[in-house]
Amino acid sequence: MRLLGVHKGVAALLAALVFGAALVVSALPRMVESSLDAAARSAVGAAPPGTTALAVQFTRQLFDPRAMRTTDQVAEADAAWRALLPPALREVADPGPLYDFSTSSPILIDDQAHRYLTLKWVSGADRHVRYVEGGPPGPGSRTRVEVAVPAVAATEMSIKTGDTFRIGDLTAKVTGLFEPVRPADRFWALEPELTYVIHHRVPLATEDDLIVTALTDGDSLAGVELPILFRWLVTPAQDRLSAGNAAAVLAATEEFGRRLGKQDVEVALSTGFDRILGEYLDRLAVTRALITVFLSGLAVVCLGTVALAVLLFARRVRGDLLLMRARGASLARVVLTCGGAVALVAVPAAAAGQVAAGFVPGAPTAVARLGPAALAAGTVAIACAAAALGRSGGRRSGNPLRRIVLELLVLVLAVASVHLLRTRGLDTGDAFLAPAPVLLALAVALAVLRAGPAVIHLAFRAAARRSGAVPFLGLAAARAVPGAALPVLTLLPAVALAAYGMATAGGLEEAQRQAAWERTGAEIRVERAQGIAPETLRQIAHAPGVRAVVPAAVGTTVAEVGFGGRPATVVAVDLDAYRRLVAGSPLHLPRPGTGALVSPDLSAMRSFEIGWPARTTVTPAGTVDAMPGVAAGDGALIVLPGAPAQVNTLLIAGDPAAVRPLLPSGAHMTTVAGAHAEITGAPLTGALTAALRVAAAALAAYALVAVAIALTGGAARRAEDLGLLRALGLTRGQAGLVTVLEAAPLLVLTAVAGLAAGLAMPALIGIDLSAYAGGRHGAPAGGALLPVLPAAVAAALAAGVAAVALVGAYWGGRRGHAG
Repeated sequence: MRLLGVHKGVAALLAALVFGAALVVSALPRMVESSLDAAARSAVGAAPPGTTALAVQFTRQLFDPRAMRTTDQVAEADAAWRALLPPALREVADPGPLYDFSTSSPILIDDQAHRYLTLKWVSGADRHVRYVEGGPPGPGSRTRVEVAVPAVAATEMSIKTGDTFRIGDLTAKVTGLFEPVRPADRFWALEPELTYVIHHRVPLATEDDLIVTALTDGDSLAGVELPILFRWLVTPAQDRLSAGNAAAVLAATEEFGRRLGKQDVEVALSTGFDRILGEYLDRLAVTRALITVFLSGLAVVCLGTVALAVLLFARRVRGDLLLMRARGASLARVVLTCGGAVALVAVPAAAAGQVAAGFVPGAPTAVARLGPAALAAGTVAIACAAAALGRSGGRRSGNPLRRIVLELLVLVLAVASVHLLRTRGLDTGDAFLAPAPVLLALAVALAVLRAGPAVIHLAFRAAARRSGAVPFLGLAAARAVPGAALPVLTLLPAVALAAYGMATAGGLEEAQRQAAWERTGAEIRVERAQGIAPETLRQIAHAPGVRAVVPAAVGTTVAEVGFGGRPATVVAVDLDAYRRLVAGSPLHLPRPGTGALVSPDLSAMRSFEIGWPARTTVTPAGTVDAMPGVAAGDGALIVLPGAPAQVNTLLIAGDPAAVRPLLPSGAHMTTVAGAHAEITGAPLTGALTAALRVAAAALAAYALVAVAIALTGGAARRAEDLGLLRALGLTRGQAGLVTVLEAAPLLVLTAVAGLAAGLAMPALIGIDLSAYAGGRHGAPAGGALLPVLPAAVAAALAAGVAAVALVGAYWGGRRGHAG
């Protein structure tokens, strides 16, 4: 088209802007959705299979006349339970049947104290076991059964093939010893008791009960008169879960429990699957809402920048359109010509952006599908509106009353949405709450548009009293700059949301770092339940790469207060040495006192007794709420001063590689680096952080472009004004300074206001992101202090946008008025 050929520079800029906006708006949701799907699979995959499985349980009591007397009847019941699965749950359930039954409680072996046997039959067990001695158990009778015992249990409990012993009224003969064929198979995670001896100590006992689980013939076990626990397992296939179906699967799980409750047989559903899905969906709601916040901001900024480019194009072609009108073309023809020219640029650019976004992994969301088309349609609509209103020359101002009402409406909506966001949270799914930061930024932008002229006028009056001509001319031009509303309404939300994104991402990273330190309590933490020998302590302390070691003892006891005592966790450590060890870290340790530190619930006691690490009288000398690396749970916390006599924990500063070879068997080592990797490696956390950074970068880029277009739009008027001044002796450098002073007041006001709004948003909105920071409740919400580094980065962003724009204005003024 001729208009595009004449103004191909502006057309190319418009195409680039539409392409970039379509790419970001379409690719970002796809990227996030891919991470959200991975997070759904990770949430289920990271949990023990026994926790995520849905276990339908039925206990058959003695002489129960109901069925379940053969394995065939148990298989029929499995099919019956699976038929009750709602469709959403059936789609993600592993089709492979897995069911078992066992004696409901362990039975004493030969009436010996502390030695027990549990009889069990598991469907398909023969495919997963290898007999290292003997063979599988065969059929038995009502008084006699054959059993196969795990090889590790046989060694620990001195059981041999061929042994016969009494268990209650039954005689059991050991026919073989088995071990897992592939220990990593999911089967063994669901049947772990077949791989080891269970050690259980009842309260006040001095010796553990040893419980071994043995395989037996299914029909024989089902036929004996013993209480039998039947269990049918429905295991979810994690690769079939996604962010899109998680809510439906959770609802189906709850519906499955209700359907089981309506059966004639008294069965119970036992699972942690619903809890895992519920926690995931809570985080998913916050993640999606935050992504919606930044997508809303991106949409406003991109549309504003594109509108600036369209208006620049409309100004360039205004002469051609007026010529068409003068030659008799109708207004509709003029509008169609301008809109068609922009459509020829915007539609292919938006389509290309959407196609390019298709290479980003992830399922396309509604925003990803419709966003580019809406962007292209909005661009064409702006062009048509600009052409229709262009005959007024852009000098007609709107209705002042209408403008005031609109500004008040934006302000009321911003305040209401922020208030609701603080009181209700972002995870409610309310569409009105997600754009709250955008509305807040727009309200601040309107305030800048209202207050900006007054500030510029004050600066102009100050410049008028000075002898220099350049400040006077520049600020006089700044007072008369037309069409500032759209650049401000575009630039300020861009700076504000970019600063908000950087502050949120930076605050989240600092909270994650603090959470990692609080989990471990030191750069390296070594724990061993059996205790750590002094020789090991000396070896580690003198190892190359180890800077310092602080020994400690951590254990549980009962504080002898009140009736029955109070469960307590005891930490014995030299607090002075500990504080020196973690100096420079984000940990905040309690200050050592003259005696023990106790949790507030024990602080009212003058003294009390504890039995660990030795019989001791504790005299509280201060309070302590928590200790890094120590999980007190619902119990009390007691911190004893001084190094302990018996050490079971080492707090180390140094290189983990130097410590690891010196650890004794049974020792467990954790590091800050490992805890930090675990926290940040969660897919939801990665998705949120990546989205925040991508959105902030895109917003910053479009902010620069918006400023550049705004400066370019006034170039013709500026050239005419400065041309006259050049004739009166204005130098090239002075021309550049006049251009800078014309652009600087409103630009700097907008950048500063946007920065202030963005840095204030974490505190104003108060979104709790503790789930992404290792559970540190409220840490990244920004309710108290804004982290220094993220604030500095955000300030550098705003300053960079303003500086680049002003440098461009200066050199543009020099080059544009050289003659």
